[in-house]
Amino acid sequence: MSKRAFVLSVCTAATLLATAASASAANLWVSSTTPVSSPHSSCVHPGYSTIQSAIAIATSGSSIHVCPGTYTEQLVITEPLKLVAVDGAGSAKVVLPGSPAISKTACDEVSLAGLKKQAKEQREKEELEQGKPVTEGVPQPDEDAVSICTSGTVGITGLTFEPKWALGTCNDSLYGILVAGGATLVASNMAVDGGGAFPINGCQGGIGIQVGMAWSVPIEAGHATLTHDTVGEYQKNGITIDGKESSAKISTTIVTGAGPTPETAQNGIQVSNGALATIQTSTISGNECDNASCGSNAFAETQATGVLFYGAAHGSKVTSSTLKENDIGAYFVSTNPTQPHTPEVTISQDEMNADRYEGVALDQGDASVKSDTIDGPGNIGIELFQYEQQTYAPTSSASGDTIENMRGAAVEVQSDKAPGDDPGSFTISNSSFLKDAQALDDESSTFTVVL
Repeated sequence: MSKRAFVLSVCTAATLLATAASASAANLWVSSTTPVSSPHSSCVHPGYSTIQSAIAIATSGSSIHVCPGTYTEQLVITEPLKLVAVDGAGSAKVVLPGSPAISKTACDEVSLAGLKKQAKEQREKEELEQGKPVTEGVPQPDEDAVSICTSGTVGITGLTFEPKWALGTCNDSLYGILVAGGATLVASNMAVDGGGAFPINGCQGGIGIQVGMAWSVPIEAGHATLTHDTVGEYQKNGITIDGKESSAKISTTIVTGAGPTPETAQNGIQVSNGALATIQTSTISGNECDNASCGSNAFAETQATGVLFYGAAHGSKVTSSTLKENDIGAYFVSTNPTQPHTPEVTISQDEMNADRYEGVALDQGDASVKSDTIDGPGNIGIELFQYEQQTYAPTSSASGDTIENMRGAAVEVQSDKAPGDDPGSFTISNSSFLKDAQALDDESSTFTVVL
């Protein structure tokens, strides 16, 4: 053999070895029940016993095949990859350890820094108002069952997550799945059963899926496409999409709250602080608060919400969905500094059944409510709020809606009748009111309802 031939042979062998290693890293197999064994390419011969050990070896674009079983661990994902349950939905379950660790990705560190800045600003504000020193609150660091902090896309198919912290845990930064750092989560047939203390308590933290964080500096963006997923047993919110760079597309997904509970006012899906989200063909239910601070009077009492649009980006919407057995089916309030002149949020073609206080509640801003069916027994079909602290009053509209079987009214204006109230208006057209009063103005002289 010539020297040249020998060199070529060595190079060819090296190439083959590199190709084999690349193929192995591209498809990793994990089993919690079967011992690791060669050739590491199936559930019979897996390569890893924990999901995190496979994540540590994975390269960008790797697929991690998760065999049936229960995995007690927290996951940290900083590379684009896929997690796939080998035997389909529910076959592989990831359970939170008994003593969860603080999450320390770059995204979590930015989150903590932002919370510290907020706490300092709040302390300074209170000191100025009260004229005396005030103790600064201590922010709590994130604890994530799954921390996704990458600029790429992470796919999750068929896995079940149980992010349940111990009874009595009180931490505002508990997340079942955190999506930040510009990451995109693409999840299908995934279940998130938990998010915060379990059973739930009165603390105001605990989110099933958190997409983006508006309080971080700079804002941490997150994106999600959720299809055929389920979220339940969360403490505060099922899904939160937060921050002006964040977005989500949610379809054929089921979000279920705790039902009537004295512990806290839950929200099924929250879209807030400039985030953009479209929700369609989904079911959001069971968000009802029986705490002493909660009740039917929206001015004086707190209420739980199926879908909460709080400063959502223009174009956000919930459509062709079922919002049932919540205190409020859908709530909208704008946080724009000036009065919007076109609808920011659309609530359309939805079925709102047995939302016990309001089917739709509209605060300041412009929303479009169209072609919805709002069916009782609830108190009010569409509620409009007017009060002195608003930057501007509602100027929303509705068309083609059917409102029936309300205990109170189809449309009602709740006003504090304060001298500083901004004038508001609401127009509802081509709609049917069945078995209820058409409208109750609450004697506000500066709010106009056009039927």
